[in-house]
Amino acid sequence: MPICKRDGFDNMPSRNRDERFHDNDEVFFCEVTKEIFRDYEDYFRHVMVINSTVWQCEATGRENLTYAEALRSERRARKKMELFKYCLRAPVMLVIESSKQSSLKTLNAIVCKFLRKRYFINEEVTACHKSSTYYAYTVVSIVPPNNTPPASGVYEETDQLQYKLRRKGQKHEEIIVPFDNIRRQRQEFTTENLQMFVKDNITRVDGILRPKPESYKKYVTDEKVSFENIFIGRIPHFTPAKIKRPIQDTNNKKQSTLNKYFTKDGEVESNLKNGSKLSDLEAERREKKLAQKAEEEARMLEKLKRIAELERQKVEKRAKLVERVEAECTALLTKTDDLERRDQRLLPQYNTIKTCIPLKLLGDAFMIREFMHSFASTLSVNEKLRGNLTFYEMSRAFCIREVAGPLADIILILLGTIFDMQKEEEDECSIEYLRLRQELKRREPFITMSEAARAHFYAKRHFSFKINELPIDSLTLSEVLRLHLLSSGAVVKERAEKWRIKYRNGYSSSEDPGLTLRMRHPHIIRTLKMYSLYQLPFIDIMRIVRCLMAQILTYSGPINLIEERMEQVANAKVELRVLTTMENIRIANFQTQKRSLTNEFHQQTIEDKIKNNEEKKKQIEDKYNKKIAELMAQSDRERKKYEQQVESFNSSLFNFLVYLGVDRAYRKYYVLESMPGIFVEHTDDALDTCLSEPPKNALVENSLITNFANLPKNRKDLRAYLLKMYINEDKQAAKAEKEAKSLKILKPAKEDKENHLVNGITNGDDGHDEGGTTAKHSENTIPSEPKEPPSQYQLYMCTGDPRNCIVHDERNADRQRWAYIYEKEDIDALIAALNPLGERESQLKEQLTVLRQLIIKHCKKCPEDLLTVDGKQLSKFKAAMMSETNRRYNKPNFGCSDDADINEVMYAALIDRIIQFESDIYTGDLGRLKVKDMGKWREDFQSNQYDAQVKLQWGINTHKGATNGDEDIVNAEDDYDDDEDTKEVGRYSNKPHRDPGDGLGDTIEIDSEDSADELISLHDSSTIKTNVRNCASALLQVEQAIERRFIKEPFGTPLKEIKDKELLEQKMKIGSTRLKQWEISLMESTSFSQVFLHLNILHDCILWARSTNKSLCQVCRRGKDPDKMLLCDECNRGTHMFCMKPKMKTVPEGNWYCARCVKLWGLRNESEEKNNKAVSQKRKRTFNIDENVDDGIANGVKDSERTRSSGRRSSKRLKSIEIDEALEDDDIEAGNNSNEEVVDDSDAGNNDNENSADEDDEEIASDEDQNGDVEDDNKKKLDDPSDQEEDENICAICSYDGGDLLCIRCKDAFHLECINMKRTPRHNDYICSKCKSYEKKSRRSGRMNGKHVVDSSNDDDDNDSEPLVKRKRSSRSSLRNSGFQQQQQAENGHTSPRESARSSSKRRSIRRTGENLPLNSPALYQLLDDVMKHENAWPFTRPVSHAEVPDYHKIIKTPMDLAKVKSKLNMGSYQLNEEVMKDIQLIFKNCDEYNVKGNEIYCAGSTLEKYVIELSKRLNLPFEPSDMNS
Repeated sequence: MPICKRDGFDNMPSRNRDERFHDNDEVFFCEVTKEIFRDYEDYFRHVMVINSTVWQCEATGRENLTYAEALRSERRARKKMELFKYCLRAPVMLVIESSKQSSLKTLNAIVCKFLRKRYFINEEVTACHKSSTYYAYTVVSIVPPNNTPPASGVYEETDQLQYKLRRKGQKHEEIIVPFDNIRRQRQEFTTENLQMFVKDNITRVDGILRPKPESYKKYVTDEKVSFENIFIGRIPHFTPAKIKRPIQDTNNKKQSTLNKYFTKDGEVESNLKNGSKLSDLEAERREKKLAQKAEEEARMLEKLKRIAELERQKVEKRAKLVERVEAECTALLTKTDDLERRDQRLLPQYNTIKTCIPLKLLGDAFMIREFMHSFASTLSVNEKLRGNLTFYEMSRAFCIREVAGPLADIILILLGTIFDMQKEEEDECSIEYLRLRQELKRREPFITMSEAARAHFYAKRHFSFKINELPIDSLTLSEVLRLHLLSSGAVVKERAEKWRIKYRNGYSSSEDPGLTLRMRHPHIIRTLKMYSLYQLPFIDIMRIVRCLMAQILTYSGPINLIEERMEQVANAKVELRVLTTMENIRIANFQTQKRSLTNEFHQQTIEDKIKNNEEKKKQIEDKYNKKIAELMAQSDRERKKYEQQVESFNSSLFNFLVYLGVDRAYRKYYVLESMPGIFVEHTDDALDTCLSEPPKNALVENSLITNFANLPKNRKDLRAYLLKMYINEDKQAAKAEKEAKSLKILKPAKEDKENHLVNGITNGDDGHDEGGTTAKHSENTIPSEPKEPPSQYQLYMCTGDPRNCIVHDERNADRQRWAYIYEKEDIDALIAALNPLGERESQLKEQLTVLRQLIIKHCKKCPEDLLTVDGKQLSKFKAAMMSETNRRYNKPNFGCSDDADINEVMYAALIDRIIQFESDIYTGDLGRLKVKDMGKWREDFQSNQYDAQVKLQWGINTHKGATNGDEDIVNAEDDYDDDEDTKEVGRYSNKPHRDPGDGLGDTIEIDSEDSADELISLHDSSTIKTNVRNCASALLQVEQAIERRFIKEPFGTPLKEIKDKELLEQKMKIGSTRLKQWEISLMESTSFSQVFLHLNILHDCILWARSTNKSLCQVCRRGKDPDKMLLCDECNRGTHMFCMKPKMKTVPEGNWYCARCVKLWGLRNESEEKNNKAVSQKRKRTFNIDENVDDGIANGVKDSERTRSSGRRSSKRLKSIEIDEALEDDDIEAGNNSNEEVVDDSDAGNNDNENSADEDDEEIASDEDQNGDVEDDNKKKLDDPSDQEEDENICAICSYDGGDLLCIRCKDAFHLECINMKRTPRHNDYICSKCKSYEKKSRRSGRMNGKHVVDSSNDDDDNDSEPLVKRKRSSRSSLRNSGFQQQQQAENGHTSPRESARSSSKRRSIRRTGENLPLNSPALYQLLDDVMKHENAWPFTRPVSHAEVPDYHKIIKTPMDLAKVKSKLNMGSYQLNEEVMKDIQLIFKNCDEYNVKGNEIYCAGSTLEKYVIELSKRLNLPFEPSDMNS
């Protein structure tokens, strides 16, 4: 009930006017009424009464005002009323007294007219005399026009009067001025201030408006004013108002005499007087005649009397009917509080919801599910909950305590959504947090808001990340959530605050729901410091979830979505209203057309020609019937179309959560989109005190109430409707009464029989003596005993007893906290039982009536078996719940039992993660623990007997327990003042560690009743502290074991190349300082979740790409052939030896560094200096053997020297890049030294004692001399323009194109450096060593021939070991053929040198001609990246889930998606471009096969395939489109 109805607008007893206040007393000031209160309850009640009451201005009569508006209105009215001229107040009182009016409006008009036509003696006016200038005068007297008063003494024509005026300040100057030249001041007399004066000074006496006695006394009596004193003549006579007086009884009136009826013109009397005598016969006849005439007159009088009585009764009946209609109109159009009505009906019984979720959490659980369903497009849904949150998952989340269960996914989704929205906000506006100055931190919430900024600074200091950038999963969720709640409501800079107000619907930091949670329930955040989220009481978990959902709703995305939906609903309502109007117009037009056709038909049939011609009449009738049928058919089509449109609009209104309304007992009704059914919630929110005198229900069945929806809503139309209805009822009743009377006359015997039977029943005679028929009839006619009316308790009405009231007693056993209905009969019964005249139930009834069809259709799928789970079915429900959710959550506790303690689960999982982390570091060659026995360290840690084996050191200082180092940080600040990050680190480094949640309190005991109910003990545990400390220490050791060059930003070196070494050193020093802060925070951890968070942050900052376990070749990007991969001793990046240019066949000695590290860090390989020396010696010594030397001798010398040199060179390992540089230098020098002197062959034999470099030079010289015969021919061929296709000649040794020489026998190409030659032979008639070995086989010894064959086979083996991606094939058929031939040759155990050379020439196409590669990886990666970023690629980026599309795998036998294609490409499963494109083609083929043309997935696939076709043409990749785009 409204507050104003319970208590009046007066001061409470606690507010004593004599109460004294002292200085510095805390009081509450009401700004509106300017009053102060000591008690807040009095102040609150006073303010609520003022704000919740509708006020009326007493002076002007304006209604529906607030207290302040009414006060201002009265002040303005009083001010205006004071301006009303004082000398006019006495005339106003006199006119009011004499007019005797009952209408205020009429009285105002009379007074206004009276004053406008008169000026009174001693009144101050303005007048003009002989000029147009008005001066101030005083009325002295009034001069009549003819100096003669009227007969009645009343001057009616006052505008003819003249006034004698005296000018102000001049007593002797008097003038006579006509009425038209006199005026009053405008503000002195207006209609408005006159009306206010009249209203304020009158009262109603017996229906007549009279002056108030005090006002009349003040202005008239005390002033001794009369009308003659202020004006001439008498006061005019006003027609008094008609007053309804009681009807006088006409029976007291005397009957008029009838003498005039007995005499005619006095003849009888005259005759008697004259003494004339008549005969007795004539006298008797005359008397009879007079008697008859008197009887006729008497009958006429009685008839007139009867008619008058009937008229009077009719008038009274009409007046009663009108009064009844008015009363019913008022009753039907006035809605009252439901608990105050007396016409309530019995509501249907609802089904109580019984699930494994506690009742106090059930409403919030439904809200979570509906929230995730409604805002699915806004939430950052993870992989497990990609679809809607099922009822089983929701039940499992709030019934079972698990680490990686549905509850963790729900909170991860909500928290991840908040973080994503924060990042979007930071992208649009820079968000910087502030701490308030001390003078501003004097009261809440500013104290808490200032402390909230500490959490942001804490995360930036110790983690070097923002809170929304921290890694979150089920294990780190508790700590990240704690930091988020601690940071909620932090103060931001003015620019960001203005941006939030503008784009987040007026949101400010003080309105953050997380800030409210922190202030109201700090025990939740204190608990999260040591325990995990999953150990909290479910009621506290629900508070957290509600807080996160409320935070999401403060961002612009959900706000825009809600506004869009509201706009859609509003537009749908408008369109529905327009549609209804158009339908009504259509129906009216249809009726008009039908009426016109009927009239036309009747007019035609009336004509004489047609009236007498039956055939024409029949034709016209058939034509008329046909037109009517067509009109009806068209009307039916349009009506069906209208119904479909109405249904579509109603469904658009029903797409979201529908709050239907509240019933008489304050039960709330909902329709959830995620759960079919009407859900009824009986909460304690609207609890109030019981009514002192609750009205007793007295329901009278009334057709008006049952047909309330069809009644007119306008009072005028409703009055006419009711009058017509009651008049028709009276006519029908009169007709029925008349028929009853006629039947009574016609069948008296039957009526007597019935009367006898009724009398017998009444008297107790049941008719057994008269036979069975009579007895049976009597049984049927005996009315059944009336049922007892339902009680107030059964009607859900207030009983007035607080201990037995189902409405106001929250502990009543019959209150259903949550119930539901879903059957059509129950819904119809609910609609029928709701009261259309109740304030609450009328709105609920209207909503249910409008959405009835949609609700009934929606409720058909209500899962009754899930909502009503009794004790016997509870175990069955839990088993079904576990089986349904086991596929997603098969190991929620990481292998531990379901009933395992959460602390044990977290501890075991943390140990396993740290051990695995250490193993990855060690096996990946990223670092090694600095302990004596690593095996014992691991065993002790896993067996809960952790032994560090060393003295732990962390933080800035180098001693245990130290957290800061003043000297280092001061230096850092001095050295790197320019860097903002360094300043931030330096600012906090010298300060001790302080957790942002320390200000919440020292104890961790929870003071919540709900937690006590769940019997969950959350107290300080020494065991947990010890275990957390051991895990943190172990993680610290692992972190310190990692080499710093394998740690990236923010704790290590930046990934991008920095050429400035000083800047690089600064960055490294900053990273080291940040890592020390991480160590401090790690060792201060108090929960397992905090340690998990530190572990994940460190894990993400490690360069895992440099791990030996994950090394990939920098050239081919594959991890195959690890035995032939060289690892850089600086960055651990790998490179296949056969991927180098040219190939490297041996492992270099000492440290080997890749080209990137050589360029970036200036490192030098150990073998580089030796190679440089060898190259310099090669430049000094060149050998040339005579061309006419015998081939056998030359070959023998070459082979023997090559054999010796290869044995010596096997220990000498060169880097490929360095060899390239050396060979380029040799080529340049060879070109410069072409005219050098030729050294005799004997000189070569004298250099046996030279070093290995000299021997190599001798071998190269012999090779050149051996091939000197063909040097000229080769030069001629190379100079020929027609033969210059060097890029197409692939070297048979290194498989790279651009060969310099062609063998004249086998046509294989070779690089000069690959065959150890400095220049081409003279005649270009080079014969490769393989061809020579077979041609000179008969002239060679067996030992030399065998060794040469072995060398050739070794070369082939090296080439065959190359990955297939490096080989070049013209087509798939040639690939198959060559592969088959090579396989056969390998099985036969021999390979011809020519075939070996040809096969080697087809291997490894170089990266310069990527379009001709068998597997063009760059183009394929570009294709996949561009396709996956396309807006229509979303259905094809991941495999189709069986849960989402159950029949997909039954139709599609070979599913494929883009992620799988990319994964196979990364793993090296493809060898040809055609294989990759075939799988991409399979994706679109499956899309075409499964989806129907025109649906969303089909259209997306067709569009995406067109995009793939376009990309394939641009990248020169083969692609055949599917039937969608063929």
